Amino acid sequence: MQGLMVKLLNVDTPGERALRVVAYFDQLVSNTPDLDAVVRATAVLADCPAGVELPSRGLSMRYSSEGAPLTGPAAHVSQHAAIDAGSSERGTLWLERGDAGYELDEFILERFALTVAAVLARQRPTSGADAASGMSDPALAQLLVNARSTEAERSRAARLIGLQPASSIQLIAVESTELTPQDLTDGPLRAAWQRPVHIAALSRHLSLVIAVGSDPVDWATAHGIEGRAASGPVVDILGAPQSWVVARETLRFAGATSSWPRLLDANQLGVVRLIGSLDPAVVADNPDVLHLERLASGAQGTEAINILDHYLHADSLRSAARAANFHHSSLQSKITRIGQSLEIDLRSAAGRERATLGLLLWKIFRSDN
Repeated sequence: MQGLMVKLLNVDTPGERALRVVAYFDQLVSNTPDLDAVVRATAVLADCPAGVELPSRGLSMRYSSEGAPLTGPAAHVSQHAAIDAGSSERGTLWLERGDAGYELDEFILERFALTVAAVLARQRPTSGADAASGMSDPALAQLLVNARSTEAERSRAARLIGLQPASSIQLIAVESTELTPQDLTDGPLRAAWQRPVHIAALSRHLSLVIAVGSDPVDWATAHGIEGRAASGPVVDILGAPQSWVVARETLRFAGATSSWPRLLDANQLGVVRLIGSLDPAVVADNPDVLHLERLASGAQGTEAINILDHYLHADSLRSAARAANFHHSSLQSKITRIGQSLEIDLRSAAGRERATLGLLLWKIFRSDN
């Protein structure tokens, strides 16, 4: 069967060919297509692979001339054009031919770009929070990140949330006793990242955040978040459960001690992640952890744990004293008594390393109770 491009080239005049391209895309727009449909239709018309990339949405998709989705990077790009749909929507689209291309390619790309811009404009909210934010149904969010959901269920949940099938996303767990999910949407995250952010309240204090984009979120730009937050890896839609599991695991370490930031990316954990896989019962029965639990439960236990934390993670006794709001000589005597209580020599490097690991274990496993 002849492709549409061959049929177009058989039309007598260039003007007639251009009119047929215009009519093709006009008909396409009249059916209110999504981005997948536009890219697919363009590839079929051009009789070669076509693709589009929108970094702000973490979206990149390609289709073959038969209308089948393609994976991997573009090959043999013969023509490309920029997309400018306003409101920070920028991107690139292209055709992939093994030769120099056909005379209509540039015109097809122009109509392709206009059609994509029209789709993006239609999808952009006209009131309330803009495309950089949105509240989501918790049930849909749970379905998206549930490892037992089928691919079809996960894809449908993503579409209902407002995600494009080809989007790259990053799952983030936010635990806050002060901010509501709506506060997060309208405030810190939207202002910090300038990208689509979807938030679902899973419980009174835990929110699931979906950040759309192929680049990891930058926690250095996020200000005003009370509590703790942790981000998993960037994945495609079907990989959402994996990113969410990693985000929840990482959240256990966020702000656990004074050395760990409250806003934490999973990549910052490194080998420390292995600690989270330990058996909680084994950790709870460890003598060092039991000593720390008794210390925390005793008189002025909160103060003692705070002093120990600052002492173990400060670069000097004086800086630890400043952080704990004590005179350094007074802090030294308290550290001596804490070391005796723990049965650890906190003056030695090995003792401090042991106490540091014990404190981290006690903190992250105690928070699970």
